Amino acid sequence: MKRTKRLLGACAAVGCTLIGAGRAHADPEVQAIAAATAGLVLAAIYIDRPVHEEPNYLALEAGAFDAVKDVQPAGAFGAEYRSRAILWWKLRPFFGAGVTTDGSLYGYGGIRFATYFGEHVVISPSLAVGAYSRGDGKDLGSPPVVFRSGLDFEYAFADGMRIGLAYHHISNAKLLGQTTNPGTEVVGLTVSIPLR
Repeated sequence: MKRTKRLLGACAAVGCTLIGAGRAHADPEVQAIAAATAGLVLAAIYIDRPVHEEPNYLALEAGAFDAVKDVQPAGAFGAEYRSRAILWWKLRPFFGAGVTTDGSLYGYGGIRFATYFGEHVVISPSLAVGAYSRGDGKDLGSPPVVFRSGLDFEYAFADGMRIGLAYHHISNAKLLGQTTNPGTEVVGLTVSIPLR
């Protein structure tokens, strides 16, 4: 009965999120990330697995900025601190920053949800809010407040180290009255180092 209530509550929340994304005319990338996240959350609730113990992580990323739209592509490099602390349910906080080869800078903070498939495969949707400084890179609108949503696909080794692929969408969603919202994606390879 308890699992059924959690499942119904999650379905309602996920349904509202997907409907809201559709009504806001969100980018197809955002809708795809929202749908994938919804599936992972529902699976985690239905399966009702215990929370995995995790260390704090330092995650390093190297990849491509504006990799999907390809309007003003650049190299991208980033670092994240991923806390082991549980804020609520299975949600953990994280903070990060990145730089591009065009001189763009961005910083963000938010929540992550690590979904385990066996002992080695970890898929983590995340949502964060942050700021963006254009430099000579792509214009993401003004004021430069951005939202970052995405998925990390990682393989966890026995010693805790992880390697993976990250896909994140960054846009302002015109939530603060911005007149332009071109959005962009960052796709990269990641190495997550456990901090003991």
